Amino acid sequence: MSEFSNESVVAIENTLNNVDRALERLRGGTYRTCQACGTEIDQAELLKNPLLANCPAHPELS
Repeated sequence: MSEFSNESVVAIENTLNNVDRALERLRGGTYRTCQACGTEIDQAELLKNPLLANCPAHPELS
């Protein structure tokens, strides 16, 4: 059994948390809505990164 670094575990946990949040937004009907300003996130942006929670104007919050 190989050992994983704490950084790897944290990265995996962050990704899983982002997936959970995206699924919640999908179920709640706010998946394509920027969480910062409420504008619609472009579908092309979501195709690049389906876990986006914010529009390109708020990259620091994604």
